[in-house]
Amino acid sequence: MKKSSNKGFVLIESLVAFSVLTTCVFVFLSLQSASLQQTAQLQAKAEVLRVLYEEVQNQQEFLPNTVSYATDRKQTYQLRFWQTNQQQHVQINKGDIQVVIKSED
Repeated sequence: MKKSSNKGFVLIESLVAFSVLTTCVFVFLSLQSASLQQTAQLQAKAEVLRVLYEEVQNQQEFLPNTVSYATDRKQTYQLRFWQTNQQQHVQINKGDIQVVIKSED
């Protein structure tokens, strides 16, 4: 009977397949992590815009005047409404997120 000389080849083939599989798993996990971070940032910005919308609805009668205040919801938001020339401005800050909206009459 002949002895098989493929034992070394099977080991190398298994190691290459394992390294390819490991690389694919790490790439998938890094892409998933980046996607989750981006989703969290977008959700935080959407929350800021929702609070801004609600505050604009509450302050509609006072909008021609300059108003600055802080509101506490799950976190603290700094809001500022003001008017220059023919433009109305609104600004909201929460941590490192800042949104400024300008509208013309």
